[in-house]
Amino acid sequence: MATPTEIIDHKFRFRIDKRARWITLLALLLIAGGVGWLFYSSGGSYLPAWVTTVIIALLLLAALSIPRFMRVSPHSVEIHCVMELAKIPVRDIRQVQLLDPAVMKYCIPIWGVYGIGGYYGYYFSFRARKVFRLYASQWRNFVLIENIYEDQYVVSCDDPETFIAAIEQYQ
Repeated sequence: MATPTEIIDHKFRFRIDKRARWITLLALLLIAGGVGWLFYSSGGSYLPAWVTTVIIALLLLAALSIPRFMRVSPHSVEIHCVMELAKIPVRDIRQVQLLDPAVMKYCIPIWGVYGIGGYYGYYFSFRARKVFRLYASQWRNFVLIENIYEDQYVVSCDDPETFIAAIEQYQ
């Protein structure tokens, strides 16, 4: 246990990788092209405006969950998103470990986003046959956090070893 003078909140930023940037750009271009084609082919009816509104609303809704940073304190691991905060109490953490990126090949988003602003939401792992929460801005440097309730969180950061050491410092 750390003494009061050693207690420091560790902050880890999410930095979006090139892969997510290209996927975001490509997806936005495809959406814009699809809406333009729909507008052109429908002769200017109300359908393209409706489709555009729905797509923009879904993208804005997804953007609310883009991970921004993580904070490790003596009490919890906090994952801060644009409009969401996930808190994992340190006393409830059973295991923290590095996760091999090869394991993530067999994961698909169930209710989440792949690449547009990062990778986040609920994902399903075919290998483990489990659903887990993913908060990542890059498709590497994964850390698995499992709590005593068998909930699994997978996060990514630039320095996963320091992140794990910061959590283990308070356990």
